[in-house]
Amino acid sequence: MTATTVLASLFFVLTAVIIVKGVRIVRQSESMVIERLGKYRTTLTAGINIIIPIVDRPRQIVWRVLAERPNGQKIVQYKLKERVDLRETVFDFPKQGVITKDNVVTEINALIYFQITDPVKAVYEI
Repeated sequence: MTATTVLASLFFVLTAVIIVKGVRIVRQSESMVIERLGKYRTTLTAGINIIIPIVDRPRQIVWRVLAERPNGQKIVQYKLKERVDLRETVFDFPKQGVITKDNVVTEINALIYFQITDPVKAVYEI
């Protein structure tokens, strides 16, 4: 092998790695916040997007998830994600016993429906 062949193959391998790392596919109802050298650059929407691999990187988000074990016990898990889910989400609070004004014990159950409309504000301001 000559030096030219080695350099050409190294160039093609490096180019292929940059192309593979630079293409980001974002699914429908998701978005991805991109930072360039640690500062906000852009928000990627659904479809095929191209970033500069070494300079640009997706912002990692700590996502709190309520999971249920097989025995019915609910636990809180924290996951690192790169994508922000833009779909409407339901958060179900556990039932809670309360005493009314006329001293009757009853249970209430609360639900929250929420949807992230601005991923940049959801990542940086909340």
